[in-house]
Amino acid sequence: MRSDLTLSLHLDASVLEQKQVKIPRLCAPIRSLRWQDASDAELKFAPEPNEWVIRWKDVANAGQVIEIMFDAPPLLPQDCPTPAATGDGTLLLHAYQAATHGEKLRFEPQWYKNTVGYWTMPGDYATWKLRLDQPGTYSVAILQGCGNGQGGSDVLLSLRTGDQVTAELPFQIVETGHFQNFRWNHLGHITLSDAGDFELRIQPQKIAKNATCDIRAVSLVRQAQP
Repeated sequence: MRSDLTLSLHLDASVLEQKQVKIPRLCAPIRSLRWQDASDAELKFAPEPNEWVIRWKDVANAGQVIEIMFDAPPLLPQDCPTPAATGDGTLLLHAYQAATHGEKLRFEPQWYKNTVGYWTMPGDYATWKLRLDQPGTYSVAILQGCGNGQGGSDVLLSLRTGDQVTAELPFQIVETGHFQNFRWNHLGHITLSDAGDFELRIQPQKIAKNATCDIRAVSLVRQAQP
């Protein structure tokens, strides 16, 4: 059962005995996760690239309904609307709107993460669909976190229309002290000659240490014309 921001999982006896339930990955950050009638009983949450796993230990102390509250409507990836720039040419892309590709990369929806993370494989990449109604020059920044000693990975941001690369922006990841210590990293500017629908892709070119970074958001701001 689902309301606008709440998903209730009604579990039968066989699922309770398995001590875990799997649901498809959703496009929304999680605010809270609890048993509806036993809020103190522990639930463990593990996001995988294409599904989310919820586990528990003690069936006797568990309820029958798991309640998940979100900060945005929990939609399946194929149902997510394409983000579009506002009237002033500003566009903010959230981690929950990203599609992840590859072996390890995933959206981590927990309230203390809310990020694209587990970026340990150089072939993994994230994409966002977007719509820009005006051509021009855009300032680009990412809200990123990176642990101590993990900074310096070389990454490429590109905008694409189909198989054609419209713009590219190489950059380096900045160390922030922790992967969930998020700070804005201004990457530079891209110039587009046409408006339209695009795919924004972020992919590591060289991972400096163990992992690239976590990314919570991408910002594009259209610059004033001279």
